[in-house]
Amino acid sequence: MQPCGLLFILSGPAGVGKNTIMRGVLKAMPHLKQLPTATTRPPRADEQEGREHEFLSAAEFRRRILEKALIEWQIIHDASVYGVPRATIQDAIRSGQPLIADIDVLGAMQLKQEFGEQVVLVFIEAGDKNLLANRMRKRSEVSDEELNTRLRRAEFEHEFADEYDYVIVNQEGQLEASIQEMIEIVTGECDKNAQTRFAADAAIGWNPTLIQQYVTGLVVQNGCLLQAHGEFPKIKVPTEKLPFEAIQAHLRAELGVEIYPTRPDSPTRKVDIGFEPAQLIRVTRKATAIETNFIYVLLVAHDLHELPEGWGFIPITNLHLDAHIMEILTQTEAMPQTD
Repeated sequence: MQPCGLLFILSGPAGVGKNTIMRGVLKAMPHLKQLPTATTRPPRADEQEGREHEFLSAAEFRRRILEKALIEWQIIHDASVYGVPRATIQDAIRSGQPLIADIDVLGAMQLKQEFGEQVVLVFIEAGDKNLLANRMRKRSEVSDEELNTRLRRAEFEHEFADEYDYVIVNQEGQLEASIQEMIEIVTGECDKNAQTRFAADAAIGWNPTLIQQYVTGLVVQNGCLLQAHGEFPKIKVPTEKLPFEAIQAHLRAELGVEIYPTRPDSPTRKVDIGFEPAQLIRVTRKATAIETNFIYVLLVAHDLHELPEGWGFIPITNLHLDAHIMEILTQTEAMPQTD
């Protein structure tokens, strides 16, 4: 396999076999390396610093976000935070080291926006909703409510499949065929791009000093969204705050009420709420800067009946929202129920 400086991202619903396929590919292709992500959890006995992960304290993880050194981050099982280091990908592209990673659809979209053709997106699907549900049940004991939540999330993730470079259908009993298909994708892309993408002036990501971060709050109440003077609340993220902290403080100051993420809280939560990741990230390239907009669907601690002048709740059904935002509102059960 030729040195190619590509990042291969596997995405898809829980239970489709992403990590199993990735492990099979890594075993068959020694030159391919797993992208080490940053995490706040402690290392396991079989893990090595810098191989699977960079193991960071919560304070160091926060500093990395503030410095824009992490491209995206997610809370896993309410216990730890995981993020994608920008410098690790940039160094791999420069050196021609191909990497592979399992990253959710929103993180994958952001990486594609930043690194362009140096990122190859591969969507893994089960091919059958019933098969996926059975795999989810086998992975862990889940209630019917939790299973339905995961299946709705799977439908949301599948909305992005058309934006991927490849789709692998990992049918039951066909794991080896799926691994081989992924090997062929890696080999073909590296051979094709060794003389084109890598030999050319490869895109090595954005300079963090050019990135301007904003945060938008979609505050839900009784099937309506909050707007201020005809727009959703949006502010520039202060340098000392994480995006969720910024929108939380802004709305507290404007409305005098606490706001919370729509992701269900857990009594066993160990992660500071400030690390809450956005449900959608939009990137806009401008002449002299790159604008990153973190979009959150939010709930208020209690219904708001008195609002500042120019503020008001608009029925969701009266708003012209794009498909991804509508899907997120559906996933978070913010949409009004119809009979």
